[in-house]
Amino acid sequence: MIILFSNNSLANFRQTIAEPLAFVPTMGALHDGHLSLVRAAKQEHFKVIVSIFVNPLQFNNPEDLLKYPRTIQNDLNLLEETGVDAVFLPSNNDVYPIDYQPNIKLKNNQIETVFEGYFRPGHFDGVIQVLHRFFSQIQPDSVFFGQKDLQQCMVVKLIIDEYFPKIKFNIVETSREKSGLAMSSRNLRLSAKELELAKEIYTTLMNLKRFNKNGINHEIERLNNLNITTEYLSYVNLPHFDVPEHPASNQAIVYAGYLGQIRLIDNLLL
Repeated sequence: MIILFSNNSLANFRQTIAEPLAFVPTMGALHDGHLSLVRAAKQEHFKVIVSIFVNPLQFNNPEDLLKYPRTIQNDLNLLEETGVDAVFLPSNNDVYPIDYQPNIKLKNNQIETVFEGYFRPGHFDGVIQVLHRFFSQIQPDSVFFGQKDLQQCMVVKLIIDEYFPKIKFNIVETSREKSGLAMSSRNLRLSAKELELAKEIYTTLMNLKRFNKNGINHEIERLNNLNITTEYLSYVNLPHFDVPEHPASNQAIVYAGYLGQIRLIDNLLL
């Protein structure tokens, strides 16, 4: 496994790769959900490059950025064991040089302002800037993203459709603990008691798997009684995350909320 620390080393690596190249972007603190993306890419017989970069533009809360877990040596060990070909570890200056102007926009930007976009203002703008940079530099043939960040996946699809139509976009099903809790780097910050409670989020999604808008308030109250605070719990149409009045194809149920100080998200496709 090759470790690339600069844009120059990345460019040299890219010139040596003749086979199809898959890209998995991460912010580190890796778990089996991330590794499932690598395994999915390897099953397609791609060479695989993974980036580890905690993107400051994605954090509307500076304290959240500071507290984001950083476990670089463990991350590298896991990636090597999973058969990754290269890891890109850029600095902030590599990704955002002094003369860089973060001005990449989507034509259809409604999705950037609802749900995650509403509760984390500027988050998707940060996602768009960093992925446009990485896709331009790495020039992957295929990219792999996890369904847990479903709204982000829809944003990535729009980025690719508008700017990188030759890239194949793949969504990999959410990896879950035995309890049903979606795997997340933030789970590392939950206590044992909180981890036990967190499985109730998945229970809520399963309870609402059949379209039932009247059941949403009941589930929010149920979670609230367990000291799980809900930011949003809603049905959405895909890919634009508008709220439906009736069941239809291409819908999901999405959730975000707090358990203690830790913000958790999840979703189910219907």
